Amino acid sequence: MPVPESTAVEWLAAGGIVTVGGVLVRFLGWTFLLAGYDGQSAIPDDVVAEMAGNTILRVGIAVLAFGGLASVTDVPSSLGPLVGLAILVAVGRLLYKLNTYEPTGA
Repeated sequence: MPVPESTAVEWLAAGGIVTVGGVLVRFLGWTFLLAGYDGQSAIPDDVVAEMAGNTILRVGIAVLAFGGLASVTDVPSSLGPLVGLAILVAVGRLLYKLNTYEPTGA
């Protein structure tokens, strides 16, 4: 049985932890896990939990997928920085959405 490289194990472990964090934020509403968010902003907690939780879940699943790919094949060295860039884009998109949030009229 082939043994995955240590970098693949690191990506899998990090992806698993981030995915669990995304589940906690998205589905259990644990917004206290978000750095700098104290629950007293103009954005409701459920909106923050949904937006941030979805982003964290996407990042976690992408990192898990990269770790799975790295464990079964030899990935190019340029793919790691591309995953990092995709994570930065996702976080930037989340920050933009949170900073431009306007509640829908009722």
